[in-house]
Amino acid sequence: MERLARILVPVDGSGASDQAVRFAAILADATGASVDILHVSYFDSSTDADEVSWLPESVAGPIGPEAEKILERAKRLIPDAVIYEAHHRTGSPAQTILDFAEERQSGLIVVGSSRFDALHAALLGSVSTQVLYEAKCPVTVVKENPHPERISC
Repeated sequence: MERLARILVPVDGSGASDQAVRFAAILADATGASVDILHVSYFDSSTDADEVSWLPESVAGPIGPEAEKILERAKRLIPDAVIYEAHHRTGSPAQTILDFAEERQSGLIVVGSSRFDALHAALLGSVSTQVLYEAKCPVTVVKENPHPERISC
C-alpha cells in the first residue's frame, strides 16, 4: 500500500468543514501527509460582466476578502506540526474539487457534510455526495456534529 502523501480538505466556513479540517489534520499528523485546504467560490470579480451586473452586489463584488476569511479560519484549525497549503479557486464546487484533487494527486479527500432535508437535497444536490461518487481517490465524509461539546476531533 502506498503512503498517504496529500490530503485535500475543501472548506466553506461551515461547522461541517471545520470538523473536516480537524479530522484531516489528525490524519495528516498521524501519517506525515500534507494538507491542501481548498475554498471554491462560484463567482469572483473576473467571472461577472464588465457592465452593469445582474448579480446583487454581495455576489458580484470581489469575493477575495470572504474567501481569505474562510481560508484563515481553516488554517487556524491546523496544528503547527502539520504541513499545509491554502488555495482558492472559482467554479462549480464539486467539479472544481474533483479537478483539484487530480491535479494535486490527492491520496484522500476529506469533506464535511451538513444535514440537508429531502427538499434541499433534491433541488440542490450535495457537493459532498458528488465528490464521494466521482472522486478517483478515497473520500472520507465527516458529518457535522450537532453536539460539538460532547465529542470533538
